[in-house]
Amino acid sequence: MAVAEVSIIPLGVPGTSLSSHVARVLKVLKESSLQFELTAMGTIITGDLDEILRIVRTMHETCFAGEVKRVLTQIKIDDRRDKLGSPEQKIHSVMSKLTSS
Repeated sequence: MAVAEVSIIPLGVPGTSLSSHVARVLKVLKESSLQFELTAMGTIITGDLDEILRIVRTMHETCFAGEVKRVLTQIKIDDRRDKLGSPEQKIHSVMSKLTSS
């Protein structure tokens, strides 16, 4: 199972708010079977890597609706194959080491 963080940013849009664009691309993710967590600076996605990449591509393409002519998409992928991982497990691992130091 992979954990990915994605940030999709439309460029050249009028105004400074991006929330309507974020909502449009997040709808694609919400309709998928992937687990996700929206954060203030991006979205964390957990699931099969092939499905994550397919959905992120659809999210990227969805952002081109309307006046958007350029989109910047950043993806970080943690694809650990020796054991199952989750965002919660990753946080717990760091926090347990922090309290024992």
